Amino acid sequence: MYWALTIMMIAAMCGLFSCGYFVAVINRKYGKSWLHAIPITIALLMFNVIWALLEMAKTGRWTS
Repeated sequence: MYWALTIMMIAAMCGLFSCGYFVAVINRKYGKSWLHAIPITIALLMFNVIWALLEMAKTGRWTS
């Protein structure tokens, strides 16, 4: 279970990083627009996933 938790954490952090990248790309290409809402929403979801994974890691059954 440790490896599954680690892989999910890495995937969520990569998703969070890519959302920041795409916000910068949208800002550079189109300026300020409503398209920022899509990566920001996904980034909020990824932040919540990371937080949930950290809370699950505190329980004993995920550490073995």
